[in-house]
Amino acid sequence: MSEHDARAAAWDRDAGMAKITAITWRVGAAGVAVAGLLTVALGHHADASQASHGRNTIVIPAQPPQPAAGPGQVTSGAS
Repeated sequence: MSEHDARAAAWDRDAGMAKITAITWRVGAAGVAVAGLLTVALGHHADASQASHGRNTIVIPAQPPQPAAGPGQVTSGAS
């Protein structure tokens, strides 16, 4: 392999790496932008749901439920 071919190959390699680096930075910037948009969109949704905190909420009882009266074990679907 002559010296000229090695230099051309190195230049082609460096040019390809520069293209890949530029694409990587653009994709990263697009990802940051999308993450910011999602944060804003979902952040507004969270604020809206906190405004109606008094309605449609799950209430956890202070005491565990008492056992039901009747047979101790129920078999469903088996004979």
